[in-house]
Amino acid sequence: MQPLLTPLIRLADAAYRAGTPLLPDSWFDRLSRLAPDALPPIPTPLLSLDCPVEPEDWLDRHADHEMCVQLKADGVSVNLIYIDGIFASAHLRSGRDCTDAAIRAGALSDLPGLPPGRVEVRCEAMGRPAPKLPHTTAPTPLTRNAVAAALRRKGVSDKAALCLLAFDIEGIPTLPTRSAGLTWLACAGFATIPCELAPAHEIPDYFATFLLAQPTLPYPCDGLVISIDSRATQRRLGNDSRCPRWAISLKP
Repeated sequence: MQPLLTPLIRLADAAYRAGTPLLPDSWFDRLSRLAPDALPPIPTPLLSLDCPVEPEDWLDRHADHEMCVQLKADGVSVNLIYIDGIFASAHLRSGRDCTDAAIRAGALSDLPGLPPGRVEVRCEAMGRPAPKLPHTTAPTPLTRNAVAAALRRKGVSDKAALCLLAFDIEGIPTLPTRSAGLTWLACAGFATIPCELAPAHEIPDYFATFLLAQPTLPYPCDGLVISIDSRATQRRLGNDSRCPRWAISLKP
């Protein structure tokens, strides 16, 4: 079946990128699952995070490393690609192109000072609430599903509906830690998900504090991301087929 579907999937993908989609997204996704090799793989897939039942074991194994603690924003993962400092494209976890939507959501068009070559900025796309009017209740931001739908649309009707929160950057050798990368992103002008550094034995206290603060956070969060701060250690530990070995998520 795959040889028969491949031309159709490639035609539908080209039409989508040209702004004239031939198929609804749900149909395209179903066809893609039937013929997963029809389109070339994305250069760098976005990884998921492991959510271990007993995170203490993971923390004990890495007790000698400083940890980077971040809120786990409940948005949609977007990867921004910069070539020689110029914004080139953006894609979702599935590999679907979302360049137009990322521009509308606030992706920076250029990052002065980047080294030559490819740099990737990892973001969460979130719903941006409309401004609150006098004598009205606070507006509700888009749900995660609505954000995903907005990222697939073209046009400018949802220009102010989305925002991007950067949580990591890859491809700058002079940034030795994840926390240094976040500082660089903030200085460059990105809205970021900030981090705090902590030893492994303090992570349970951070999670307890998160549970108390979760209802009052400025954007929807469903947990914490705990990662080893050192890039060298991250490279040494590497990834499995789905998750990095140097980071986990903690969820209620």
